[in-house]
Amino acid sequence: MFLGFASWLHKTPISLALQHQVAWLWPACETLHFTGLALLLGVAGMFDLRLLGFMKRVPISVVKEFMPWALAGFTLNLLTGIIFIISEPAQYFGNPTWWAKVTFLIVAALNAMIFETAYGRRAAAIPAGEDTPIALKVIAGVSLVAWLGVLWAGRMLPFLGAGVGAGL
Repeated sequence: MFLGFASWLHKTPISLALQHQVAWLWPACETLHFTGLALLLGVAGMFDLRLLGFMKRVPISVVKEFMPWALAGFTLNLLTGIIFIISEPAQYFGNPTWWAKVTFLIVAALNAMIFETAYGRRAAAIPAGEDTPIALKVIAGVSLVAWLGVLWAGRMLPFLGAGVGAGL
């Protein structure tokens, strides 16, 4: 089913236009994707480490003030990721490693939604010097594992389950 969609997408005018720009577009998007990843994982990682109990002298509310940078990084990755998928859809839809990345992204998103809806206000009220409850530590651990899974799967895309020379 998805390979049929990938084949259709590969022949669309926007995909064909992107394919003809590969000499500069792919490296530019890779650079922007890496920049977005650094913003996202840098901020989310710092936030998760604080929830795990590191940097207790820093109030959680202060660390959370950096989250717009993580969202900017996520947005940058989403946009460049869409360009990658549209330009070479078979490289992604036919690769089990990409599906692992998507799964890790879904886990990270659901985990963030649970945090924001059930624990966000409570976490922001924890003062400096105080440890976090076990529920926040679990959320932080799941977040770190999910984002590191996204990072690992994304890096392994050209090597695991991809066609010969894909993305190289």
